Amino acid sequence: MSQHSISEHSRLLRKFDTCRTAFLLCDVQEKVAPHIRNFHDAVHAANALAAVYTLLGPAHCVFVVSEQYPKGLGHTHRDIQLPAGAVVVEKLTMSMLVPAICPHIFGDAARGIPPVQQVIIWGHETYACILQTTDELLARGIRVAVLVDSSGAQVPAHHDMAVMQMSHWSGAMMTTLPSALMQLTRSDARFVKDIIRILKKYAVDWASTQPKPKKPEAGEERPQEEANAAAVAETESAWTGMDS
Repeated sequence: MSQHSISEHSRLLRKFDTCRTAFLLCDVQEKVAPHIRNFHDAVHAANALAAVYTLLGPAHCVFVVSEQYPKGLGHTHRDIQLPAGAVVVEKLTMSMLVPAICPHIFGDAARGIPPVQQVIIWGHETYACILQTTDELLARGIRVAVLVDSSGAQVPAHHDMAVMQMSHWSGAMMTTLPSALMQLTRSDARFVKDIIRILKKYAVDWASTQPKPKKPEAGEERPQEEANAAAVAETESAWTGMDS
C-alpha cells in the first residue's frame, strides 16, 4: 500500500503522531462575511486549529490558507489569528490545489517538505471550493475530513446538498470541529487538558454542554477550587475512556 492510500476500513482520522495532517482554511475572507449566515463558525474553527497546530507542531501538521481573488473579496478575516508558519496563497480557481499549495500537501523532496496523509478542511463555499478540493484530494489518495459545522454557503441548501454528496464518497468524512480534534489526539494524556481548553474557548456551544462546577451541599465543606477541578475531571475521565 502506498503512503497516500486510504484504508478501505478507515473510519476515523488517524492519530496525529501516526501520520502527517494538513489543516486547510478555505477562503474565509473579509468581504464574504456579510453573505454567509454562519460565517464566524469558520473563524472560530480557524483559531481553534491554529492553536492545535501550535500545540502539535510542524513535524506533525501544516496549516494552509487560501484566499479567493483577494483584490475583490478581501484577505483572510481579521479575527483569525494565523499561526506562525502558516502558508497563505492567493487563488482564482475553485480547488485549493494550486501550484503554490500542492508541495505542502503532496510533498517536495527537494525542498524538504514531507507529504500529508490526511486533511481537515473547512471554509467557504461548501458546494464549490470545499467540494472540488475534497474531490481532488480523494483522487490522490488522501483522506479528507470536512468540518460541516465550520463551513457554509450563501444559500444554506447549497451547503446541505454538498455535504450530502460528499458523505457518499469513499475516504471523505463529514464531521465537526470537536469530533475532529478528539479523533486527532484520541485519549493522549499529554493533550487532553489543552484540547478541552481550546474547545471551551473556540467551539461554538461546546462549553455550554460541559459539566458545571458543583456547589457544596448544605453542611458540606468543599472549596470552589475543588469543585472546579472535579468538574474538569468528569469531562477528562469521560474523554480518556475513548479508544486510543
